[in-house]
Amino acid sequence: MAMKVYINTKEIVIFDGARIQDAILAYSTVEWKKVINGEISIVDRFGNQTDPDGPIRDGQQFTLKNNTEL
Repeated sequence: MAMKVYINTKEIVIFDGARIQDAILAYSTVEWKKVINGEISIVDRFGNQTDPDGPIRDGQQFTLKNNTEL
């Protein structure tokens, strides 16, 4: 099965059981490298920073923010 999640408002269709990092990699390898390097953080729809290895559920929304914006 597949599920839909949103990264910076872009819909990403990803496999069931995926982690946040899988969705970011599907969104952009360049942005994923920035996450790894500590340049940007992952924020959920409530404004909470999240870990890349966290699980995701269908319909979740994440935003990638420069660490200077936090």
